[in-house]
Amino acid sequence: MDQLAVGSILVAVTHILCFAAMTERKYSARKTALIYGALLGFFVLWDQLIYVLFGLDSPYILSAMFFGTITASFLVFLMTSADAFCKKLFLFLSYANVFCIFYCAAALICGALFPTLSGVGMLCARNLTRTLLYVPVVAVYLKYLRPYVRTVPGEQRRTWYSISLVSALFLVIYAIFLILFSLPPTRAGLSVLLFGAFTLVYCSVLWVIFRTIRQMRGESQRRLAVQNVEYLQKQLVMAGENAAAAKAMRHDFRHHMQYIGQLLERGKEREAMRYIEAFLHGLDAASQLDFCPHVTVNAILSSFYDRARKEGIPISVTAEVPEHIAIADMDFVAILSNLLENAINGCVECGSHDEIKVTIRVKKRKLVIVCGNPCKPDLVIEDDMLQAKGTGIESVLMAMDKYDGNICYQLEGERLTVCVVLNC
Repeated sequence: MDQLAVGSILVAVTHILCFAAMTERKYSARKTALIYGALLGFFVLWDQLIYVLFGLDSPYILSAMFFGTITASFLVFLMTSADAFCKKLFLFLSYANVFCIFYCAAALICGALFPTLSGVGMLCARNLTRTLLYVPVVAVYLKYLRPYVRTVPGEQRRTWYSISLVSALFLVIYAIFLILFSLPPTRAGLSVLLFGAFTLVYCSVLWVIFRTIRQMRGESQRRLAVQNVEYLQKQLVMAGENAAAAKAMRHDFRHHMQYIGQLLERGKEREAMRYIEAFLHGLDAASQLDFCPHVTVNAILSSFYDRARKEGIPISVTAEVPEHIAIADMDFVAILSNLLENAINGCVECGSHDEIKVTIRVKKRKLVIVCGNPCKPDLVIEDDMLQAKGTGIESVLMAMDKYDGNICYQLEGERLTVCVVLNC
């Protein structure tokens, strides 16, 4: 039983490391580690219980172990990942397929190399071989595939569910192979060729799936680029209108001064002062809003500033972003525009006209974005994360991950504050 417990721990640790590679973490590192620890304990206890109930020679032992552990793993993966459900479903089904492939491959390898091992010895050898097979695959995933997967939001649910259905069909087939390869070699010989053929087909399907994911990523980036262009176009239109207004006011400046001089000559100082105040107010209205030197950030802030004022929502902005910073314009659009969008929507939904406060600063090579706004009092925050995510928060998380960033929500009464920190 000691060898079986060690084998169960090895399998559980392998699963947990793979989950950590796939997961867009929802909770703090400590809470996530506690959940993974509970999963590790369940693996060991479940396997020991199955061994006691069925015995090592039972044909039902593998099925009971597989369906029990895969159910628990799926629930834990759903709990700990911040991705959309459709995306989590595809990732887990794909991982389950890889697990079945490696189990069958380990059974073939160990059966060929160690045919005389006892039942317990063979089980341990399979677990160790399967773990070794995971190492290069996880390394390839982390280096090449993970950057694409993590930057694709779960907005295109129909596409994610479609590729999940394909993965689910293959999982049914591989679950059958997994049971067949647990039988004696004389009864599993015919299935080897079918297993190899299905694995080649599945690898081809995976190639197509990841090309689809790459296209989804490109489409997401194109949408952000279009959004960025829209902000810049609005900024250009605003600059043109302000420039035309300023030109007209400069043209009429001589007439304004003549009129003010006439009022002063007549002793109408109060009328002259009121006229000067009205003239200065007109100059302020015609001046362009310059929140910071960064063109894209300034365009986003100007757009939402005007929108908030039109909604009757007061807004104050403090921005100290240099003209050149190591954060892509599209990521600024993904992060800043979605935070401001949710802030305005929060004010509209709760019917509040309290002030939205936005502060953006660069300090010690870190960009800090703080946005506070009134909101409904029934919002739920767990581990510094808003549970009922607003529009575009997933895009914020994806873009933030590129800069090893962090996001924190705080709710005080009926006011929600979000703080985003990015390494720049």
